Amino acid sequence: MNILTNTTENYKRWKDKKLGTFTKNPDELTVHITSPNAISKPEKSMVISLLENHNIVFFHIDSVRQTSKTTIKNFASQIGLGNYELDSQSDEDGLTEIKDIKENKKLSEYVPYTTKELNWHTDGYYTDQKNSVLSWLLFCKSSAESGGINKYLDHEIAYILFNNKSKRLEDLMLDDACCIPENSETKRKEVFNPVFMFKNKRLHMKFSMRKKNIVWNKNSLQAIDMLKSIIKDSSEYHITKKLDTGMGVITNNVIHMRTAFTNSKNKNRLLYRLRSKKRVTE
Repeated sequence: MNILTNTTENYKRWKDKKLGTFTKNPDELTVHITSPNAISKPEKSMVISLLENHNIVFFHIDSVRQTSKTTIKNFASQIGLGNYELDSQSDEDGLTEIKDIKENKKLSEYVPYTTKELNWHTDGYYTDQKNSVLSWLLFCKSSAESGGINKYLDHEIAYILFNNKSKRLEDLMLDDACCIPENSETKRKEVFNPVFMFKNKRLHMKFSMRKKNIVWNKNSLQAIDMLKSIIKDSSEYHITKKLDTGMGVITNNVIHMRTAFTNSKNKNRLLYRLRSKKRVTE
């Protein structure tokens, strides 16, 4: 709901419904999937409904034998994900293994491929608007010995909380609010983006807490600092969940973070990731 183009009454109705139906209990946001290669109509309906209302849904695949990469891709396509982002680590279909890769020095410079804490961000904050990541899936093939806990914050709720505190939303909707400098190694050009934008009348967000390789427009800095504080301090709206083996999550690219984790000989964290340029509920 764009507060800049809608009436106060319409925005208030949307806001009240959004906050009034919020739950931070992952059990209330979880769907059990019996056969991921052929999900039932009730299972799909529940997944779509939770995504529509909360921008996040957890799922649990009852049989570990049904968790191959092909099966996860089949499951995702039935839900509505597609047009996947391809990167240097993904297979030809866009599926990427997220794990600690100590032996690869270059890759281990990227925090997702280490055991380190991963700060609050949305996926694909470095892409241009044409190639925005609008939804994504993570599936846990193997969990860590300890740690590796994710926290999620619905970007629509972050937007509401910001509007409650500030009248500077326009500063976060500037086309050049954020600049990602050129990356000579990946040959990615310099990218400028707003933090909040609307695609097909649905809110989308590009954001990262990182301090390196990101430049904020000086006209947006005050608003950005306030937004960062809101994200960190709004624990009452943080959904906390460690993905155990056989569990996964789909979101319409909500803000999220990961705590540091420790692997062991028998418990080595491995996640499958799909990043979709389609919003699931469109």
